[in-house]
Amino acid sequence: MKQEQMEHFTERVLHDMNDAVVVLNNKGNIVYVNQPASVLLELKDGPRDDRSGFFAGSSYNDAFFDAILNAFYSKGDTTDKMVGYMAPSGNKYVFRLSSSYLPGETEDDAQLVITLDDETEAEQTKLKLSDSSKTFTTFLFGFCIWIIFYAFWEFMKRPFSPDIMTHGVELLGIIMFFFILRCTSLTWHDLGIMTDKPKETVLTALIVAACAVAFLFLLKTVARLIVPTSFEPDAPFFDISRFGLRQILYIFTAGIQEFLARSVIQGNLKRITVVKRPAVLAIVLSSLIFAALHIHLGFLFMAGAALLAGLEGILYEKQQNIFGVWIVHWVFGVTGTLLCLIDH
Repeated sequence: MKQEQMEHFTERVLHDMNDAVVVLNNKGNIVYVNQPASVLLELKDGPRDDRSGFFAGSSYNDAFFDAILNAFYSKGDTTDKMVGYMAPSGNKYVFRLSSSYLPGETEDDAQLVITLDDETEAEQTKLKLSDSSKTFTTFLFGFCIWIIFYAFWEFMKRPFSPDIMTHGVELLGIIMFFFILRCTSLTWHDLGIMTDKPKETVLTALIVAACAVAFLFLLKTVARLIVPTSFEPDAPFFDISRFGLRQILYIFTAGIQEFLARSVIQGNLKRITVVKRPAVLAIVLSSLIFAALHIHLGFLFMAGAALLAGLEGILYEKQQNIFGVWIVHWVFGVTGTLLCLIDH
């Protein structure tokens, strides 16, 4: 087979391959790139399209280009390694780069065939799994410290207000927020802080919140019928005078607690648990942990917190953002205070 026929045959084979393939000459210029490779690398495909300056670009691609240069130097040795690449548009990829060195009649005729498998999604999933495990482990460390501090607080006969214990939970949430931002690759979307449907999110949350308010009114009415002395009988049924700055500021407490319960606990548990229904397990476990974080407020409060957390966990699983559960949490807490059911 003549040289031209061989080149045409090679180009035809490379053109029909599903894998991304780039052919470089001995000077490091691209002499052929097939269509899959042109899409990934954002280059024009076609035969004999000589491109100088391929190795110029962002320093992000240094490892990518080093792998290609090493493949040239090693010649007969096959290269197979994972490398990162940033395309001119800014899109970042992770490729499994493999190479084959094709010697020519002379040194200048030698070529290097580079095959690229896009492993970006698999690597991102692996990294997200690792970061979720790291995040949840860090939370458990903080949670254990909080429990030990609670035990010390009880041992000392509760020397300060339970509010301090609640502020400890808030502090844990803030610490986890900065830890995730600085030490993990988890995105705003992963944390449920972004929403593509704000109107739908708010509307659904308001409907759920209205149902929660109706439930609390019904709960107090039934409780008063059964035990007339329950829930501060001397106070008004609904005491609007209790609404003040503390209830307004409670919106921040509700937000931090929901970030901790949903973004840190429920979301990461769902990613790292290997069970048939990870979402269900994540909702149950996050609800129990959320209830445990209210142990300083007593058993009944913990039971109510577990129930509320379970309902909010379902809402979060449906909406995949914390804004809806944030609204429900705040409305539920304020309404419970005005009904004298709880004391915030």
